[in-house]
Amino acid sequence: MQEIKESLDEFIRVLQKSDAFCRYQDAHRRVQEYPEKFHRLQEFRRKNYLMQNSGGTADLLAESERLMKDYEDLYVDPVVREFMDAEVAVCRIMQMVNYELVTCLEFEDVLVND
Repeated sequence: MQEIKESLDEFIRVLQKSDAFCRYQDAHRRVQEYPEKFHRLQEFRRKNYLMQNSGGTADLLAESERLMKDYEDLYVDPVVREFMDAEVAVCRIMQMVNYELVTCLEFEDVLVND
């Protein structure tokens, strides 16, 4: 278990030094310099997260379009847009790591098949 913990700690250090994570941190700091933008961004992120994880039967596409329309001003703001792009890049790394773990440990059969 100690070997896994040490490897995980090293992976975290490498991730924190990566271009994607540094870009994310810089973008996060820049958007925080504008409290109103930051508040609106956090509001959008919270609603987006809840929508995607609601597990409800509502039309996800329609809800997503409505959310994008309500917050379309965020998409055109360069400071906010940079943060959102940087966040997506970090999320893709996390997805890739999760996918690699699941597939190499052969958990995909459990997750995909009933």
